[in-house]
Amino acid sequence: MRTKTLILTAALSVAGAATSMAQVYSVNAVGYVNTTVPAKGLALVSNPLNAADNSINALFTDAAKAAGGLQVFEFSPTTGYKTFTWDPDFVAFDPDGTDKIDPGHGVFVKNPTAAPVTITFVGDVPQGSLSTTLTKGLQIVGSAVPQEGAVDTLGFVPSGADQIYNFDTAKQGYSSASYDTDFQAWDPATPTLKVGEAVFLRSANGGAWTRTFSVNQ
Repeated sequence: MRTKTLILTAALSVAGAATSMAQVYSVNAVGYVNTTVPAKGLALVSNPLNAADNSINALFTDAAKAAGGLQVFEFSPTTGYKTFTWDPDFVAFDPDGTDKIDPGHGVFVKNPTAAPVTITFVGDVPQGSLSTTLTKGLQIVGSAVPQEGAVDTLGFVPSGADQIYNFDTAKQGYSSASYDTDFQAWDPATPTLKVGEAVFLRSANGGAWTRTFSVNQ
């Protein structure tokens, strides 16, 4: 998954955030993130920005139109996958994509076409006290802040013997890491996230992924 980030601002005064957020130009934290889903491939995608409308319709329709087709798979720990398929004849998702994907959450996206497709997220950088509810068991999550890095740097604290599954878009397969509660370390290594990337998390106990963030940090 290739990702490009641009944060637009009113003044050049966020040098501290510039080291960890792709290109940062101002204190007015509005911007866009481009995420590429490979041809005839899948990607685990998170919503990295808070848009005026975080529904599947608003987030993925432009990409679906450009590609001529797209499928979005929303995962629920209790009911499994719900599939939204782009219908080019009706120019809409089936079923209607009113479900919301807020920052901190993600979906699987399938590109059935022969060329890569770019999904462009536009919105505000989430700031303040942020919290993503985690349920016990499997779920798709991502950083609520559009940054890349190790999950501990991004504020994730394991609740027990958690497991994280990254999806490699080039290999179209998973890599995994498990938290060893005895050694208090990830095995084989601490998972990392790119901007706009989601992961499968198998949470041992549930809880929350919390973070306090400001672009002026």
